[in-house]
Amino acid sequence: MALLLLASLLGCASSAERQEALDKKNKRAETHVMLGANYLQRGQLDVAKEELEKALAESPDNSQANNIMAVLQWRLKNFEQTERLFRRSLSSDPKNSSAHHNYGAFLCEQGKLDEGVQHFDIAVKDQLYPYAAEVYLNAGVCLMKKPAPKAAENYLREALRINPRLPGALYQMAKLSFDAGQSLSARAFIERYFQVGPDSPESLLLAVKTERALKNKNAEASYALRLRNKFPDSPEAGQVATKTGLKKK
Repeated sequence: MALLLLASLLGCASSAERQEALDKKNKRAETHVMLGANYLQRGQLDVAKEELEKALAESPDNSQANNIMAVLQWRLKNFEQTERLFRRSLSSDPKNSSAHHNYGAFLCEQGKLDEGVQHFDIAVKDQLYPYAAEVYLNAGVCLMKKPAPKAAENYLREALRINPRLPGALYQMAKLSFDAGQSLSARAFIERYFQVGPDSPESLLLAVKTERALKNKNAEASYALRLRNKFPDSPEAGQVATKTGLKKK
């Protein structure tokens, strides 16, 4: 009995030690994932890769480590590795909303539109995921590529319900409205966009086209001048110069 009790105690101690060692490995992995994600966000890809490799060495099945490494490989255009890493991430944790969001965006870029939207739908079911508005925006953009404008509009409006000041959703709704011949709606959305988003060649050209459709020559000329002054060498500025008869300086 004494020998059995001793063996049992040794087994418990060994099990506790193994769990403690595993917890330490997981904690180190999480630290490397956080560092890797920060470096990736700053565009320091080499350093990010080193940190993520350390994370995966500590914990090969860490869902978030595989997710962020997949994003890095996507940036590097290593698409086969990207696909494999996203799948491994979701195999380890099927409820990883960040991985579903990122994988959905990747699939849409690769032309797998329906599959991408499926992953977006999974991501937004997580009520604690803080980027639901961005998920709906990305799903809307994905569906505009099909094209499926009505379905895209539903997602974009949901994005704006969550965040009425989301610049990307406002711009896409302006574009969607203009393409549907709804020029007044397009004007309302593009004006809201300029209240919260930066000028870009695409947004200013859309504003020019919208005001042209509404036959508002003063507003059209104002946006055209803004486009040519801010982005003189852009293809969009070239279109404005051709359409309006204005010449670049």
